[in-house]
Amino acid sequence: MNPSAATRRAPGTLAAVAIALGTLAAIALVMAVGLALERRLLLRQAQDQVATLSAVLQENTARTFGIANTALQGLALHLSQRTHPRHDEETRKLLLATLRGLPTVRSLFVVGPDGFIQHDTDYPRTPDISLADRGYFRAFLQDPALQSHVSPALLSRSGAGWFIAASRRITGPDGRFAGIVVAAVQLDSFSRLYKQLNLQPGQVMSLYETSGRLLARYPADDAAIGRSWGDTPPFDRLARESAGVFETEGPPLDYPRVVSFRVVEDHPFVVVISTSKASILSLWHQTAAAAGVALVLLSLLTALGLRFFLQRQEQGRRLIEHRAAQAKAAALAEANAKFRAFFEQGYFFACVLAGDGTVLEANDAGMAACGTAREQAVGRKFWEWDAWAAAASAKLAQDALRRALAGETAGYETAYARGAGSQRLIELVFSPIRGERAEVSLVAVVGMDITEHKRQEEQLRAQAAELQDADRARSEFLSTLSHELRNVLGPLQNGLHVLDRADPQSQRALKMKELMHRQLGQLRRLVDDLLDVARVNSGKVRLDMERIDFRTVLAAAAAAGAAAMEGPGHTLETSWPDEPLYVEVDTVRMLQVLSNLLGNAAKYTPPGGRIQLRARREGRELMVEVVDNGLGIPLDAQARVFDMFRQVPSHLAQSQGGLGIGLALVQKLVSLQGGHVEAFSDGPGQGSTFTVYLPLADGPDAGAGRPAEGAAAGPA
Repeated sequence: MNPSAATRRAPGTLAAVAIALGTLAAIALVMAVGLALERRLLLRQAQDQVATLSAVLQENTARTFGIANTALQGLALHLSQRTHPRHDEETRKLLLATLRGLPTVRSLFVVGPDGFIQHDTDYPRTPDISLADRGYFRAFLQDPALQSHVSPALLSRSGAGWFIAASRRITGPDGRFAGIVVAAVQLDSFSRLYKQLNLQPGQVMSLYETSGRLLARYPADDAAIGRSWGDTPPFDRLARESAGVFETEGPPLDYPRVVSFRVVEDHPFVVVISTSKASILSLWHQTAAAAGVALVLLSLLTALGLRFFLQRQEQGRRLIEHRAAQAKAAALAEANAKFRAFFEQGYFFACVLAGDGTVLEANDAGMAACGTAREQAVGRKFWEWDAWAAAASAKLAQDALRRALAGETAGYETAYARGAGSQRLIELVFSPIRGERAEVSLVAVVGMDITEHKRQEEQLRAQAAELQDADRARSEFLSTLSHELRNVLGPLQNGLHVLDRADPQSQRALKMKELMHRQLGQLRRLVDDLLDVARVNSGKVRLDMERIDFRTVLAAAAAAGAAAMEGPGHTLETSWPDEPLYVEVDTVRMLQVLSNLLGNAAKYTPPGGRIQLRARREGRELMVEVVDNGLGIPLDAQARVFDMFRQVPSHLAQSQGGLGIGLALVQKLVSLQGGHVEAFSDGPGQGSTFTVYLPLADGPDAGAGRPAEGAAAGPA
C-alpha cells in the first residue's frame, strides 16, 4: 500500500469512528428519553383508565339508588291512596313483586308513623320492634318537607350484614305523615357488581362512605369492611373537590398505586378505583431490560461492521448511487402502475379528496358498492353523497379530513345505503398524501364493508359463551354422575364380597342382601331420572292428559311422602280446600313432580323439621306449595335452582345424593302441562317454598268423579 494513500485515509477513518460512537450515544439517549416518555405515558394512561372506571362505577352506584328510589316512589304513591291493615296480603304481594325487580335490595318494608313495621317482604318472621330510633326514620320526623332519604351504612340487627336504607315518605289521604317505605340495599351486592367488571391485574374497586368507612371492595377483603380511613386521601380532599386522580403508597393498601375517586351525586358515598404501579409498569420494566441488551448488542455489531464498512465505502459508493437511481425510476414506474391497478380493480371503496373535501377521483368498485355513479360523486363534497345513511356521517367525515390534512391517519365506522331500504356498515380510513416537500396536498380515503365481519364477531362471541357454559355443565354432570355411581357400586361390590364368604342364611348375609336391594333401587332411580330428562329434552315424553280432581294427586303424594319423612323425623302437614280442584294433567307425571318436591324438602331439612303440602285456588289457577323450614337457598342461587345438573354449593355437604336434575325435571314436566313452577327463600337457614301453578279446568268430566282422599288439613 502507498504510505501517502494510507495517510490520506486516516482522517476519514477517525471521522467514521467518531460518527459511529456518536450514533451509539444518540441511540442510547433516544432510548433513555423514549423509555422515560413511555413510563410517563403509561402512568398517564393508567390515570385516564382509573378515572374512566370510577366514572362508570359512580354511574352504576347512582343508578342503583335511582332505581330503588323510583320503585319506592311508586310504592309510596300506592300506599297513600288508602289505609291498609297491618301485614295486608295484597300489600305484601306488591312488595314482593317490586323486590324481584331490585336485585341489589335485600328486603322492602313499610314503617308506620309510630315507628313499627306495618308491611314487609319478610313476614311472618318480622320482629315486632320499634324502628323509631333509626336515623332514617327520625329524619322524616325532623324535616316535614323531606320526601326521600338515603342513610349511611347500617349493620343489620338480624345479622344479615351491612346495608343502606333508601326510604321515602308516605303521605296519607288526609295529608298527614303516614310513615315511610324503606328498601334495604345489601352492600355485598356492590362487591358482586365489581367482580363482573373483569378487573385487570393490580386493580381494586371500593365503595366508601364520605366519612371514609369501607362498605364494599373487590377483590374481597371482608376483614376491612366497616373500618374507616377518614384521615387518608382522598377523604381529606372531599371538602375541596368531588372527583380526582392522584398517586399514593399509603393506607389502606400500603403499596404504590394510581387512585381515582368520585363522590356519588346526591348520596353520601365515594367510589375509589386503584391500580398498582407494579402492574402498570411491569411491561415497561421488561422493555427497559430488552433495550439495554439491544444497546449492548448494537455496540458490538457496530464495532465489527465499522471496519468492513469503511473498506467498502469508497468502492461501493458510486455503484450504489447508480443502482439507486435505476431502482428509484423503476420503483416509481411500478408504483404508479400498481396504484392504478389497486385503485381501479380493487373490490374496496377508494377515492381522492381535495383539501376542501371535494372528490377528485373515485374507483368503480367503490361507486358500485355505494350505488352511486362516478359522475354523481366526482366534483361534490364527500359528505354530500346520498349513500351515507347516518346524519352524523358529515361531521365524522369533516373531522377525519381535518386530521388527515394535519398529517394524521383518521378513521371511523358509519352506515351506508346499498339498494332500496338496505343499510350496511363500512369502515373508512383517511390518510394524507404528501407532495415533494412533505406537505399534505391531498387526502386518500379507503373503505371496507364490515357488515358481515361485525355479524360474525357477534355470532362467534355468542357461540363461545354457549360452548363455555355447555362444557362447564358437562364437566359438573360427569363429576356428579361418577360420584353417584361410585356410591352405589361400592356397597354392591362389598356386598358380593361378603356373600361369597358368608352363609347365605346368616343374619349378616340377609342384611347385606337388603343393602344391595336398596342400592339397586337407588341405581334404578338414577337411570329413570336420566331417561326422563332424555325423553323431555328430545320431545319424546308422552303425557296421558285427563281432567281430574287434583286432590287425589295431593292425597297420593302426601301418603307417599309420609314414608320418606319417618326416617329423619319430619312432620308433614297437608292443607287444601274441601271443594274439587279440577285440572287437566297427566296424573302419574304430576305425582312424580310432587314426590320430587317433597323428597327435595326432606333431603335439605335437618332432622325433626316441618314440611307442608298446601293447595288453593288463585284466580284461574291452582297453586300448590311445598314449604319447609330447612337450609334455605342463598339469594344469588335462587335464579339457577331449576337449571339442569345444578346444586347449591353450600348444600353439597348436607346432600344425600342426586344428579341435580330433579328440580329441572319438575320444571319441564310442569311446563309441558301448561303450568309453571317458582322457588323462593329468604336466605340460608330460612327454609324454602316451591310453588307449582296449573290452569284450572272448567268442571269435571265423566271420569273425574273419583272421591278426594286426604282433603282434611293436619300433620301426616
